[in-house]
Amino acid sequence: MRKSNSNTVKPALLIILFVSILGSSFLFPQTGGKVPTRDEIEEQYTWDLSALFVSDEAWEDAFQQAEELLDEFAAFDGKLGKSGRQLLQCLQLKDEAGILMDKLYSYASRKRDQDLSNPTYQAMTQRIQGLSTKMNNASAFIEPEILTISDRKLARFIKKEPGLSLYTHYFDNLRRVRDHILPKGQEELLALVGEIASGPGTTFGVLTNTDFKWGTILDEKNRKVEMSRGRYYLYMTSPNRRVRRDAYMELYVPFEDHLNTLTSLLATKMKTDIFYMKARKYKTSLESALSGPNIPTDVYYNLINTLNENLQPLHRWAALKKRLLKVEELHPYDTYAPLFPDVEKKYTYEEAQAIVTEALKPLGSEVREIIDRAFTERWIDVYENAGKRGGAYSAGVYGVHPYILMNFNGTLNSVFTLAHELGHTIHSYLSNKTQPYVYADYATFNAEVASTTNEALLREYLLTKATTDAEKLSLLQQYIQNIGSTFYRQGRFAEFELVLHEKVEQDEPLTYEVINQIFGDLYQKYWGPEMVVDEQEKLSWSRIPHFYYNYYVYTYATSFAASQMVAQKIVDEGQPAVDAYLKFLSSGASDYPIELLKIAGVDMSTPAPIEATTAKMNALMDQIEEILAKN
Repeated sequence: MRKSNSNTVKPALLIILFVSILGSSFLFPQTGGKVPTRDEIEEQYTWDLSALFVSDEAWEDAFQQAEELLDEFAAFDGKLGKSGRQLLQCLQLKDEAGILMDKLYSYASRKRDQDLSNPTYQAMTQRIQGLSTKMNNASAFIEPEILTISDRKLARFIKKEPGLSLYTHYFDNLRRVRDHILPKGQEELLALVGEIASGPGTTFGVLTNTDFKWGTILDEKNRKVEMSRGRYYLYMTSPNRRVRRDAYMELYVPFEDHLNTLTSLLATKMKTDIFYMKARKYKTSLESALSGPNIPTDVYYNLINTLNENLQPLHRWAALKKRLLKVEELHPYDTYAPLFPDVEKKYTYEEAQAIVTEALKPLGSEVREIIDRAFTERWIDVYENAGKRGGAYSAGVYGVHPYILMNFNGTLNSVFTLAHELGHTIHSYLSNKTQPYVYADYATFNAEVASTTNEALLREYLLTKATTDAEKLSLLQQYIQNIGSTFYRQGRFAEFELVLHEKVEQDEPLTYEVINQIFGDLYQKYWGPEMVVDEQEKLSWSRIPHFYYNYYVYTYATSFAASQMVAQKIVDEGQPAVDAYLKFLSSGASDYPIELLKIAGVDMSTPAPIEATTAKMNALMDQIEEILAKN
């Protein structure tokens, strides 16, 4: 889920990982297989929210305090350029309001997510969202006013009022985009357009989640089951090729039935991005999208160009899959097919804790202490209960500690989810501990580095501990497919998104024939000659919600590549690499994302991280070939 930023309130960092529906179900010992109610979950497996507020009544008191802060902003409106003291006091008020609003939001939304059927916490969440809108409106004058202060005058303010030096990077970042900020009246008009501009994405969600009618297929036991997007991924990992093919074909029926509508929605979204590009006087839509976090467009092109020069590992994987599956033709519905018999193994939550703790041992004592606190101080809501939000996430809260939501089910996938979310938690904890509030909330570009670094360390640990070839083969396939789906696939999506934007910038029409051709050609290029691209795959773009987020998917690929390099440095270099990595995790948003990653020894403007990841994929396939050769 994307982070949202506002002038006043920075919502608690909420990184969502929707757990893949690949594992089998886990029977809860206290309920005999039935999904338990909230009060049936043992307290030790639930999060303790008392660090936020000890009760709903305490939350209400804090909510009232936040409402009272609204009126305090008016005293600074129109006066920020009068003195450094006025400016400092206003920024401190802005931070005070943000910290309080983060806590209010976190408590309400954590309570809501543990039981979505509870109307009390639904209402509390809506109330804090409403108050956030009011707070943003009350403080909307701050950044436009700061931009009216000359550089020389601001420098005098900082010299006379030392407390302002804390905000130097904030000022620099704001003034960096000054040429793209419009006069007040035009900014107000753009703000009014905002809700309309989100229309294509909103409509896509409504259409695909509520209006689509799904057909049925026969599962492995010839039982008639209804198709859905959620079940699709379950069936794509079936060892039965007929089930995979039927599920694949059935999934696309409603998308094909609504292809004209979906084409119109995506084309309109692309035109919306171009509108903002032109309104804010950027040269390209890519430059416009990457300007916020100050990511050079060369980083985007570097990802795509380097991937295109290193497609051989994915082509090799396609050939290996085709050979091991013993099929005459490899199709898209074979990409997640299991190549080796599953190693059926269940883990208790306590076993998962021990495994993850040991796997992350190379990160040192400070990280070990954070992990121990997360386990013993109940930062984690572990098991599924009736009404609980699905998936998993880590939510940072400034001045408190992060919280993790899980739906642990005893599968290896759940063990990886625990490691993943602990990565976000470690990142948020260290940033919040080290940075002032204004810089504590790290950029989306860097958000997935810690989580996928943890996954990489866990995989390496499990591979070293595997006692049978079957275990090793299963882990190696999982690792390779993770590179394929998180790295190559998201890179392919990034290239697709760029091509579409460029066509709209050149006033070329986007029909579904054009879009299908582009998507199909890219799929063929990335997977290589062994893959037969079905007609259904050419319209696979129509089911991807991320294309409505405006150049977002590339961050998955860049973060994954960065994390692979970080993990390898930790293994190869030991403590110096760990120290550099922890410094990066402690840096929050105190500098621009590219510069912060360099602290950890990763320069995403160069081909090196991309090439290292593709080389890793080849090395993993070498291991598979070696095991198969001796058996």
